[in-house]
Amino acid sequence: MNIEKINDNVFIIDTLAYGEPKTVASYLVKSDDKFALIDVGYAYTHMNIINALQSINLDPKEITYIIPTHVHLDHSGATGHIARIATKAKIVAHERAKKHLIDPTKLILSAKEIFGEEKMRVFGTPLPVEEERIISFKEELELKLGNLTLRCIYAPGHAPHQMAILLVEKNLLFTADTVGIMQPNLGIMIPTTPPPSFDFVQATKTLDNLKKYDPAHLTMPHYGYRGDPEHVFDLTKTKMEEWINAVKAFVKEGLTKDEIIKIMQERIKKEANISDLPASAKQSILISVSGILNYISNI
Repeated sequence: MNIEKINDNVFIIDTLAYGEPKTVASYLVKSDDKFALIDVGYAYTHMNIINALQSINLDPKEITYIIPTHVHLDHSGATGHIARIATKAKIVAHERAKKHLIDPTKLILSAKEIFGEEKMRVFGTPLPVEEERIISFKEELELKLGNLTLRCIYAPGHAPHQMAILLVEKNLLFTADTVGIMQPNLGIMIPTTPPPSFDFVQATKTLDNLKKYDPAHLTMPHYGYRGDPEHVFDLTKTKMEEWINAVKAFVKEGLTKDEIIKIMQERIKKEANISDLPASAKQSILISVSGILNYISNI
């Protein structure tokens, strides 16, 4: 079963992206009579979430909120697919994400440019969401979920339309991609610095802002539940700085993008003490290097 209880109100659903365990998470938040999904993974894995809900006797048609933290495909690709099953659910998004949920055409084209047609066929195609079903906000929004409070917090840097979410009663922060990738099968961190809109200055400001909420625990999309927020926040800053400085140096040496990616792959293999990288890690390195190259070309 790909669903695991974290506490009485929070469950982690393994979307089984790339066919790998513990790569892309969706989170179920449940009160006595209502429940919400935070992040829903790729379009092609949406039935893994539906099946997980049914395995613990929850009817997907009764979802109260679907909350993609941002519209990157590994977080929101399944939104429209699940919304067509959960016809009563409201979709919650930052105001800058709303248009991409209503019409994902530009999102799909951008993803095809980054990943290619073949990968997009694997990821699946997002479906549009009706505008009247979307709740949007600018800086902060509080949602009631039965006896629970979800505080949606604008969290740019990784993407200009990203939010993090604080489950107030549990002092638990759903980080979105404000923090780096810490997949259990790697045991190390890869920074999340994607094109086309990664902004290091904004990302560090967001980390500083989230620290002010003083969360006791984190739930990370990539991947899992953590009880050491300060360490994760600080390591994220460190890794972003390390990778930006490394890529800058490689560019100065005249290395190509493919050469830089290969070097970073070798670094990660050495750091993780593994002989080969899983497909998800290769994808993450490609995306992070691409985003840094884009960022440094614009500063």
